[in-house]
Amino acid sequence: MKIPRSLLLSFFLIQFCYAQNFNFSAYIGKNFPSKTYLTISQDINKTFLRFDDVKLTDKSFEFPLYYGVKLSYNLNFVSKFLFAELEFIHSKVYSDPEQIVKATGIYRDSLLDSYIRFGDIVQNFSISHGLNYLLLNFGYKFPALAKIYPYFKFGAGISIPHFETTVDSLSFERYEVNDFVIQLAGGANLKLYKNFFGFLEFKYTQGEILKAGIFGGTADTNIKMFHFVFGLGYTF
Repeated sequence: MKIPRSLLLSFFLIQFCYAQNFNFSAYIGKNFPSKTYLTISQDINKTFLRFDDVKLTDKSFEFPLYYGVKLSYNLNFVSKFLFAELEFIHSKVYSDPEQIVKATGIYRDSLLDSYIRFGDIVQNFSISHGLNYLLLNFGYKFPALAKIYPYFKFGAGISIPHFETTVDSLSFERYEVNDFVIQLAGGANLKLYKNFFGFLEFKYTQGEILKAGIFGGTADTNIKMFHFVFGLGYTF
């Protein structure tokens, strides 16, 4: 009897997966956003501005929480020290409308080049329901130190932000798939009990958000963040 190729392929894929030693992990933590810029292009008000030195905060432990999940497996067919990983990060950033920022460009069809209170024009700029990143990582596991397994990884993917703005009292928010993001990270797993482990991880991410929707126009920014996370995982 001739066995269909699709059945054989499925069989080998299943065997491959079970042989790879999958890890599933979930974590919470804190992100530390750097100062950034914000540009707005709002045709409805004839406003085209750039704001520099915009300070951001995170509120990581306020609802909705900062969290992440990741699924990794060992690339044993290449090296026992290498792994690939799919990761989802749900982070947040907020701006303070009381801060003083540099604004340059055109505001309501008039030139503007001055330091102003951010909230005089932008009453709200936040990504509170998710500065979400979907990443594909590749990493290297160092030899174990007792029950500690240090590692390093890098990755790239896409951002899926929930961009929230109020510009001149005109509010707008939505989810959208946006631009490219990169990640560098290092951490260590600590074996706890049987297949369970805990871990700590320090990471850096950077990604532009381009032409995000605002009321009557678009906005651009660049989010650079350090993250410190901790969580639990299970090895299959």
